[in-house]
Amino acid sequence: MKLYEVIEELTGILKKKISYTDIAKAMNVTRQYANQIKDKELTCEQLNRINDFFGTNLATAKYNALNTKDDEDCISIPVRGEVSASMGYGVTVYNESQTATYSISKQLARDLGGNTCHLEMIFAQGDSMMPTIEGGDSLLVDHSKKEIYDGKIYCVRIENQLYAKRLQKIPPNTVVVVSDNAKYRSFEIDLSKCSDYDFEVIGEIRWWGRVAK
Repeated sequence: MKLYEVIEELTGILKKKISYTDIAKAMNVTRQYANQIKDKELTCEQLNRINDFFGTNLATAKYNALNTKDDEDCISIPVRGEVSASMGYGVTVYNESQTATYSISKQLARDLGGNTCHLEMIFAQGDSMMPTIEGGDSLLVDHSKKEIYDGKIYCVRIENQLYAKRLQKIPPNTVVVVSDNAKYRSFEIDLSKCSDYDFEVIGEIRWWGRVAK
């Protein structure tokens, strides 16, 4: 579903005019960016944010159908274009538009649990999570799992850079960002001061894999 189609549907459902300013607030982006992508297909994450903001349930049927139209034993997971999750000092995010799909087995998706519409594939870069994760590994991110549990690996955004890191929560408001590679130091983030900089848990990394060497 394209953004302009979403606006048309929302206007009909909510019985009021929905502007690009409203959509920008829902997606947590600038109005300029929302206007730039008006003719583009939205990702599951973008649709989920819009649905959460307006209390709607747009396009669910389309994405459920997308999961079964090819191989009956596989589902299609969107891949973010030009985006990697760094395992070092961060990768600046230039473009998060969906450019491809990645097929995984239905059995794997069931084992992972959750709604497949929340799954997305990105790729690792760097060495700070070695030996657990290597540069070039495929990382399956579940956007519905944002709550922090000690020791789990997450994709996080810090100052417009993406990282794949273990997180540890220290009550009430501190998160420790941990690398598996001992040569990288852990660092803390004070969640009570997140208004001063960009921080977001994109989702839990539920699975990763690599081509055998």
